[in-house]
Amino acid sequence: MEIIVALLPHLVGLRLEAVVVRAVGVRIDAATRTVRTVRAACGVCGVWSTTVHGRYTRRLADVRLGGHEVLVALTVRRFTCVNVECRRRTFAEQVPGLTRRYARHTVLAAGDLEAVAVALGGRPGSRLAHRLAVSVSRTTLIRMIRRMPDPPPVTPTVLGVDDFARRRGHRYATVLLDMHTRRPVDVLPDRTADTLAGWLREHPGVQIVCRDRGGSYAEGARKGAPDGGCQICCVRA
Repeated sequence: MEIIVALLPHLVGLRLEAVVVRAVGVRIDAATRTVRTVRAACGVCGVWSTTVHGRYTRRLADVRLGGHEVLVALTVRRFTCVNVECRRRTFAEQVPGLTRRYARHTVLAAGDLEAVAVALGGRPGSRLAHRLAVSVSRTTLIRMIRRMPDPPPVTPTVLGVDDFARRRGHRYATVLLDMHTRRPVDVLPDRTADTLAGWLREHPGVQIVCRDRGGSYAEGARKGAPDGGCQICCVRA
């Protein structure tokens, strides 16, 4: 068991009971350690409980080991929430750094899969994961991307402004880009000068606006620039 912990140090806080090696992979039977005072906090209300309702086994896919898939069969305790005003009757304990609610992968394995999903998306990411001995579907990878929190908004110093058709010839909108990272920043509902000016006033810090030949964007940049501090110096054909 010491060798398993050395190879998979994120399992150090568990009581390892058995390691079963099969042709399809490795299964590690484990359980949370029993301590003198057993308690856990409800994930909804945050109230601590010491009343154990029962136990059940979670099956978590872990990072590969020697090219083989690893499955952690983890026995955890289910507690009764003692807060009578909480909507949850029972809740399962979580192991910090290892488990998350409803997750079917360990935190470490999920982090690797999230990186694959962000880089490649659904089907290509799934193919690479299988190559790395991790069975995961494209829909699971897409769900991982959707669960990831949005990055904190940062106002770019160089802003790209361009229009696109919601309905060609009838409805147009505006996409704003960070010209340093080439990533979208926001989408405006139309392509009028007042809408762009309002966005610039609410997001101070833009120094250069890169726009197309549309005159409304130039007007919007002039209106929204604080004291003329925004340069309109990049015009694309």
